[in-house]
Amino acid sequence: MYLNNYQSSIFGIAILGLLSFIACEQTIETNKVVDFGAKATLYQAKSVWFGTDTLTGMHVTVEEIADSRCAEDVQCVWAGEAKVKLLATSKTDTVALDLIISPEKNSKTDTLSFGLNDKNYKALLYSVDPYPNTKIKGVKSATFTILKSD
Repeated sequence: MYLNNYQSSIFGIAILGLLSFIACEQTIETNKVVDFGAKATLYQAKSVWFGTDTLTGMHVTVEEIADSRCAEDVQCVWAGEAKVKLLATSKTDTVALDLIISPEKNSKTDTLSFGLNDKNYKALLYSVDPYPNTKIKGVKSATFTILKSD
């Protein structure tokens, strides 16, 4: 049950096509571009481009997600907080951003103004999910956006 030359060629082309498709899908995912003001939800170590394209936009990476909020099904002395560290990079400049959501301060979002390449921006952290629970564990993700400031 051997393949003849024609069948081997077809099989080889099919394999190459599949590998090309997989490589293309990974490239699209890692170079995701969203408009300023659009919400992005990312896991730790993932990144997104804000702006119109990857040449002129801002590359934002979720460096770390730390969540010490009190679990929903537990009574705590301290409410805790969720911290997200972002790294915003342009062609020539980089800035580290620390955003915090604290139930103790009744803050549902955190806003941080910053400058990058002599332009002003705001980073808004909307949520860190899933909310802590002793019964359900999950990989943390952060939902945030970057706005242009005047």
